[in-house]
Amino acid sequence: MRYLQVFLLLFFTSGQLCAQMPSLTLEHLTTKEGLPSNEVWSLTNDKQGFLWIGTGRNICRYDGYSFLRLDSLKLGYCSGVSTDSKGNIYTSNDTRGLCKIDAKTLTVTTLATNNYDDSDPNNDLHEQGMVDSHDQVWVCDYTSVKRYNPATGKLHRYTFPQTASGGDIYQYASFFEDAKRTLWIVSEIGLYRYDRNADKLVCMLGNAAVLAKNRIPIRLSKACEDSNGNLWIGGYEYGLVRFSPADQSFSIRKTGFEHNHVICVQESQDENGRKLLFVGTNDGISIFYPDRNELYNLPEFYNNGIRVKTMYEDKVNRILWIGTSDGVYKYRYGNAGIRTIAIPAGVVRLPVQITAILPAPDETFLLGLSHSGALIWKPSENFFKLLPYPTDALTQQMRWIQGRPYAFTDKGVFTADLKKGNFSVFSPASALFKNTDFRDGLLDKKGRLWIANLNEGLKVIDPFTKQEIKLWSAKQGRKLLNLTYLKAILEGVDGRIWVATCSRGLFFFDEKAGEFVNIETLPENKGKIIGGDCINGMQKGPNGTILISSWGGVSKISYTGEILSTFEFKTDALNDTYCANIAEMPGGNLWFSTNEGIHIANPKTHDIRYLTTIEGLKSNAPVGFYRGAGNELFLGHTNAINILDINQLNTSMVTPRVIISSVEIKGKTLHQDLTKEIILDPDENAITFNFSTLNFEPASKNLFSFKLEGFEANWIDLGNQHTVSFTNLPAKSYRLLVRSRNSSGKISDKPLIVQFRVEPYFINTLFFRTLIGLAIAAMIVAMMRWRVNTLAERNRLDLQIAEWRLKALQSQMNPHFLFNSLNSIQNYLLTNRGVEGAKYLSKFSKLVRRIMENSNHQYLSFEQIIDTLRMYVEIESFRFNHEFSYIFEIEDNEVLLDAHLPPMLLQPYVENAIWHGLMPKEGEKKLKITGSIRDKHIVCTIEDNGVGRTFAPRTEGHISRGEEMTKGIFESLRHKDSDAKIEFTDLFDADNQPAGTRVSMKIPLENV
Repeated sequence: MRYLQVFLLLFFTSGQLCAQMPSLTLEHLTTKEGLPSNEVWSLTNDKQGFLWIGTGRNICRYDGYSFLRLDSLKLGYCSGVSTDSKGNIYTSNDTRGLCKIDAKTLTVTTLATNNYDDSDPNNDLHEQGMVDSHDQVWVCDYTSVKRYNPATGKLHRYTFPQTASGGDIYQYASFFEDAKRTLWIVSEIGLYRYDRNADKLVCMLGNAAVLAKNRIPIRLSKACEDSNGNLWIGGYEYGLVRFSPADQSFSIRKTGFEHNHVICVQESQDENGRKLLFVGTNDGISIFYPDRNELYNLPEFYNNGIRVKTMYEDKVNRILWIGTSDGVYKYRYGNAGIRTIAIPAGVVRLPVQITAILPAPDETFLLGLSHSGALIWKPSENFFKLLPYPTDALTQQMRWIQGRPYAFTDKGVFTADLKKGNFSVFSPASALFKNTDFRDGLLDKKGRLWIANLNEGLKVIDPFTKQEIKLWSAKQGRKLLNLTYLKAILEGVDGRIWVATCSRGLFFFDEKAGEFVNIETLPENKGKIIGGDCINGMQKGPNGTILISSWGGVSKISYTGEILSTFEFKTDALNDTYCANIAEMPGGNLWFSTNEGIHIANPKTHDIRYLTTIEGLKSNAPVGFYRGAGNELFLGHTNAINILDINQLNTSMVTPRVIISSVEIKGKTLHQDLTKEIILDPDENAITFNFSTLNFEPASKNLFSFKLEGFEANWIDLGNQHTVSFTNLPAKSYRLLVRSRNSSGKISDKPLIVQFRVEPYFINTLFFRTLIGLAIAAMIVAMMRWRVNTLAERNRLDLQIAEWRLKALQSQMNPHFLFNSLNSIQNYLLTNRGVEGAKYLSKFSKLVRRIMENSNHQYLSFEQIIDTLRMYVEIESFRFNHEFSYIFEIEDNEVLLDAHLPPMLLQPYVENAIWHGLMPKEGEKKLKITGSIRDKHIVCTIEDNGVGRTFAPRTEGHISRGEEMTKGIFESLRHKDSDAKIEFTDLFDADNQPAGTRVSMKIPLENV
């Protein structure tokens, strides 16, 4: 899925230019993500919430992760898809006709067949299938519309009066039902209303209209209803048509569509919740505000000539789905508690970041910018005006001091004259500091001016005499600056000055002692830590508390300096280590900004919720940050401001649900009612469950956990993995419970429950055991022999299966290894290191050739395995710039070197040692591989001095097939030789810190 930030080009309307243009974030789904075809003709949600997509090739179902295609509808253009009150799907498929898809089993039934071979033209097509609120299915062809009654299985045909001249009338139509359950037929010869009582079509707009004033030639495509009850209709070359059912008035807007055909319309909202119309044309998408008569075009569509075919609004998830000639676009029109205000073009040079937000008189704000100066902003009028700086500068902080705005920038301190409308240099700061990078300032309760400079520290000025006031010794000043930078200052409720630094933490100034005190040295903070010693932001909290946000986490400090609570990335679920700014909201939750969105942390439970662009933020990395009155939070972004309504956001958090998407048995999709118990035959003991929240958020925003009752008593976290598989379960009944947690941190109230049962083999049934009991006196010896042989044969088959799986694994090179290796070659070539690139390519090609040769052999000699392993380790070392050293200690023994083993027995553990053991480690990295013969067994070890298994980073849900299959082989070998084993040893240094991992294998010679 690709994300697309669309800034709209203004279309001229009535000679006026709109000062505020909306910006929309769209996500894009194409065949690259699994869509059957980029030609998308129809869209709908079923009763469960799945999205059904009719494409130019067939219909498919989307659950937010993958596209499920129906086997019986593999090919065929799908012009219509709709759902009835029971959740069943009706679709128009041009190779089949009108089809019904059972919602529970997904089985397909053809209700009306497209028949081109007979002489009757009335059954050639059944297109644009749509189900009305009475569960009547409407379709069309090129001569009429038809109504299919599922209760009787009959088609009722409705023809249009032939009032136009020129021969046959092209009568292709679509269908729409409004909020009053009135059915409208949108035809290429006019707009018709279905009179259900009289069972006939009544023309409301067109040549055959009931009202004379509405008798006009018109050609219509698709319609929608706005919140006022008006119909908006695509009028092809005529333009955008509005029709009022209340008074039967209409209007046609051609302006702006002189060169386009309007195909479809859908009402939605912009980033600020204002009503608008998405207008789809044969060349792109336009945005129309009917109340302001403003029209905009989306350049991403018009510049590429992307044809819009249909639109569908998912009101539950607040998503507008757009079907085009280039796949599906998804527009999520945000959260009701988040507004976005864009900086108008022409006010200041764009792009520009809003880095500081300062409230000003008359309900205005001063917005510090990343260049040029500061903006005066009046939200009630959306008014912006630039106050330029004397020189181009980056605003670090803005403060009100002595009734005037002060800007602390990287080029000096500036003061504003609001009457003159500009800033001037504050000369006392320039006189006292050589460095021009100023981070903060304040006027304390005693009337003294404090100024913080990034490199030169803190100084105090008498604002009247402009002279420096010495409050501490030079030694204390050097103490504050030792190996650190100043980032922010704040005056506490008791008058003490707090100083945030990077990277020595938080200080306060003890004026009586004339010294700066680091809060971590206070006795009450023994054993406590702050979120990080490099502080990025500092704010006042309730009851005089101090809030700090740092690299690594955030903390709340009492006014005396005691650390009250801390969230840090090592122990809490932070999505990012960079915490920029912070505020405490009513209820005690801490809201802080990161590069991965806003985090909402509960100090009591240590739960964390998240707000990102998915919920409506302009970006995930706001710079400006200000908590306003009335529980509002202002965030400064590039070219825009977010205003967060905390009350609305706290009440609009949706509890996620979990729904089963599909079940696969031995790789094949199961078509049955999944609310009923699933029965697995003994040879079907391999089942996979796919589930979804159907909120269509990115996969990283939905986290899952499961519990299999009857097998595992505890909940197991899956991370963002939305599937779980089970194999070789004991024969019994099970209940799978799945729950989800969304990006807001909420967990589903009720888990998904799926019941299934594994039937036993016949030999394990009660009938068979009874039979054995009756015959045991006469057959005990024979049956015991048969039982032993059966177990041996099963063990042989298990071993053979494991070996063939390992061989299959051998024939597939790790895609990540291939991708990274080719990237390394590309890097050598792009950086003009052709010789190194050629060497690397030569080694890489030899390894590929060797693996392909080995894939033809079930077993290889130990010498060949070690040679291939050397090549692999050498390439990995070369690709990682020889960051690790390695050594092979192989006993020079012909018996050892000629012994035959499965080819991939060692490689998965060597790969894990490099990737998960050595690469995350800093410093010297070593890998050692040994092989020898001891007591008629081959003994191999793979040892690294990496970070150890406890700290080795792994992808959530990661399962190594190579390790899994290797363990399977050893399980089989133990049935023959109890000494066969594989062991994992965690290594520790003298300080009991992880110092690597050792994998030891003991393989009997007679079994290799």
